[in-house]
Amino acid sequence: MKHPLNNLNGKVAGLSTVGGASGPTGSMRVVLRGDQSLNYGSNEALFVVDGVPVSSGDVGTGSGGMSNTDATVDFGNGASEINPEDVESVSVLKGPAATALYGSRAANGAIVITTKSGRDTKGVGVTVNSSVTFEKAMRFPKFQKVYGPGNDNGYKPFAAWNFSRTEAPEGFESGRNASRYSYGEAFGYGKLRNQFNSYNWLTGEYTLTPFEYADDWYSGIYETGTTYKNNVTLTSNNGKGTSARVSITDTRNSWIMPNTGYQNQTVSASFSTKMGKWVKFNAKVNYLHKTSDNTPVTGYSTSSPTYYIVWRLTSNSMRLYKDEYFSGRVNSANYNGGCKDGLGMVNSLGNSQPGNPYHQLYEATNSINKSRVYGTMNLTISFPVKGLTLDLRGGTDISADFRQQQKPFYTPGYKSGFYREQNNRDEETNIDFLLKYVNNRMAGKHLAFNAAFGGNNMSRSVYRSQITLDKLGEPGVYNASNTPTGETSRPYQWRSKKVVNSFYGFISASWDDTYFLDLTARNDWSSTLGRGNWSFFYPSVSASILLDKTLNLQEVAPQVNMLKLRASWANVGNDTSPYSLTDAYTASSTYPGGYTYPTNCSNYYIKPENVESWEAGLETMFFMNRFGFDVAFYNSSTTNQIVNAVTDLMTGASSKKINAGEIRNRGIEIALHAVPVRSLDFTWSIDINWSRNWNKLVSLEDGWDIRTPYEQTKNLIGNYGRILSYIGEEMNIIYGRGYERAPEGATYIDADGNTVNCAGMKIITESTGYPVMTTDNIRLGKVNPTWRGGLGTTLRYRDFTLGLNFTAQMGGHAYSFTNAILAYQGKLENSLPGRNDGLVVEGVNVSTDAEGNTVYKLNRTPTEQINKYYTTYFARDNAEENVFKTDFLKLKEMRLDYTLPRKVCRKLKVLQGAAIGAYATNVFCISDFPQFDPEAGNIVGTNIYSGIEIGAMPMTRTYGFNLKLSF
Repeated sequence: MKHPLNNLNGKVAGLSTVGGASGPTGSMRVVLRGDQSLNYGSNEALFVVDGVPVSSGDVGTGSGGMSNTDATVDFGNGASEINPEDVESVSVLKGPAATALYGSRAANGAIVITTKSGRDTKGVGVTVNSSVTFEKAMRFPKFQKVYGPGNDNGYKPFAAWNFSRTEAPEGFESGRNASRYSYGEAFGYGKLRNQFNSYNWLTGEYTLTPFEYADDWYSGIYETGTTYKNNVTLTSNNGKGTSARVSITDTRNSWIMPNTGYQNQTVSASFSTKMGKWVKFNAKVNYLHKTSDNTPVTGYSTSSPTYYIVWRLTSNSMRLYKDEYFSGRVNSANYNGGCKDGLGMVNSLGNSQPGNPYHQLYEATNSINKSRVYGTMNLTISFPVKGLTLDLRGGTDISADFRQQQKPFYTPGYKSGFYREQNNRDEETNIDFLLKYVNNRMAGKHLAFNAAFGGNNMSRSVYRSQITLDKLGEPGVYNASNTPTGETSRPYQWRSKKVVNSFYGFISASWDDTYFLDLTARNDWSSTLGRGNWSFFYPSVSASILLDKTLNLQEVAPQVNMLKLRASWANVGNDTSPYSLTDAYTASSTYPGGYTYPTNCSNYYIKPENVESWEAGLETMFFMNRFGFDVAFYNSSTTNQIVNAVTDLMTGASSKKINAGEIRNRGIEIALHAVPVRSLDFTWSIDINWSRNWNKLVSLEDGWDIRTPYEQTKNLIGNYGRILSYIGEEMNIIYGRGYERAPEGATYIDADGNTVNCAGMKIITESTGYPVMTTDNIRLGKVNPTWRGGLGTTLRYRDFTLGLNFTAQMGGHAYSFTNAILAYQGKLENSLPGRNDGLVVEGVNVSTDAEGNTVYKLNRTPTEQINKYYTTYFARDNAEENVFKTDFLKLKEMRLDYTLPRKVCRKLKVLQGAAIGAYATNVFCISDFPQFDPEAGNIVGTNIYSGIEIGAMPMTRTYGFNLKLSF
């Protein structure tokens, strides 16, 4: 699904977007100027559509986490459901200065979207816009194609089938020698071996088959995805102040994995009319209907199709799995057969719970049926006093969806099946009034003055209803009553409501269109905070001056078109989630009829969070607006953060909600605009942006031991690595085990008698040739990049337009779980060194001389067993081997459009306009990150975490065409 923010990625300084690498309806996390809150899910920018905030979050399905059979399914978040065909413009408001109009939820900035309205001129118009997009997986791991399955370094020939009750066919050994690891004998032309495809399931005969690398063993599951989108728009204007627009869009997607995709139907309508001399009415409504028969499970989970791909044998073609499923051989006999005497599954080798990716994709499905309505109604009343108006506005965002998750019998982790159904309903209503006075001709036309006072009532209701069956009574029957005898289903229900009432006002004044001053103030009353703390006030002030006018640069330096200096300060409060003030018992799932006390204690006296920020900037334009730049410096500090602090277990709880902690963000943003060439027929424009953010954890609760790190979410990658933040340091640093290294000042004497510095070299055990691992976690790299940037360029020649958009980042890191799994199995190229003649690991041996001094010497001991070396030191718990830089340079988007000249349209009489375009995304990606998308995160529950890649779906390249006709 094309996210409306795809067009902003790499084009707005300070804007960061992270996708979940999770499927066709993938969610996206949008952050402006870095994380400001210790509550990870509270750092995203607010989405505002036509002046009203809309929900951009997701409802979690599955419990998430690594190696979890009930892993997360990403059905998409609310922001991704905004139809790009209906978007007129998108603007980005950074920092808390956006909060006066949109409340405390905009403390992290706001993405303000304005949808399209009716036509401006009298008449009726019809526009048809159709596109087709193709999608291909890209950036696969670098696989080695030399050695086949096995774990004995090729000591014995590969053998898949085992014969215990029947006599081994001629040429076949009775025993089996197979492994999911790739430390077996070398592939070779002419080698014939006992393989899974040696057995003919129709005749029952066995035939030795060529022992060759299967090029499609990993990539064969991925197909060419297609998306067809058709839009019809009708606009009208009666020439008397009434205009209307109706848009219908149909989107049908088949994704890159079999039996996955979605369908969207959206209807957008807007209406505007004058109701007499003093009143104007405007309304906009959007309706979405989204369905998907299957959205794949994400991450490293036995419920995810990617799980069994990474564990597959490199000699087995993906066609074997496809044939196995569609031939009906995923059954009890083969599931438990273990590749013995003609019974087994392709993935039986070395796996007690063999899985088939096609079986999962076609039968272990995750479906959704969702309807959503959001829109606004606005009444503008003009009073006889010139410049005095009253806006009355109501907005709503209502969504309801029904989800089903089903797993058939013989699904790994659910041998007796699984079923869950979930009903979700979210409703948010905003009622506003705004009394505004505008007078731009005061003090002899020198003073322009605007003042406004308004109020808002926000009401948000959430409803969740879910029932889960961990076992099924009858296979293939998926409903809530199909429970086995003696088993019970697990129901879950949740309701919540939150209300925030607000009054706000702002004053804007300018003098001679040169000096500008803006003041805002807002007070919120939140139902989620206790009496005495539920009211919080937040002001802001901003000022700017046009130096080109004050210094008379129009005459002194006419090449300077604008020189603007600006500064702002803002303070904003923020509340918490509903029902955080008092504790309540919950029904026990272990003891039916029993109740348990919460392990996290609430706090009635919790105070609102506070964000204080300032910003200064310089904006310029030169040479008839053909060159300009914008530089901004900012600082923000978030205090009184609402966090769960660890408590003594003697209290009966593990944590308590308190106010504590400070996070500081400082940064610089630079945007540059240039038009090197501009003529009647040809124009070339360039836009460059660059940003850097310094993020620091200043403090936590009183008495916190600075040696103890803060961890926002535990066990994201199990015990293999952690993302930690220490007081006084940059946040979100990857820690894990790595190699012991020689300390500073360590030296050894080489063969020529020279003293060589060996500080930082690996410590190697002399007797085995194996490196020494650290017992404690060490710092391996920071998650957040040092800087981000983008370059966009547009070349227009007559009626042709070519647009290119590049994005880049430097300085970030991520742990790749996929790399760890594939590397220690010996399936990647980095596991080839030493296969034939042994490997001497670069490093030094350590010993102690007779005087007790530490002595270092260059390691010359080859590893005892090469397969043991790779399976031990490339494994998951050696995080150092699996943390990589996420630096990249992408050609994010390329587009070529041709617009039919107006004179041709006039001659045709029927057409008012026509355009055809070709486009591609992710044209290339240059990165040292070993596979997939270096920008991608890992989705757990409702959050997308950067710095972690766990069983991600591949990065995809899209290319397509669109045709637009206006009548």
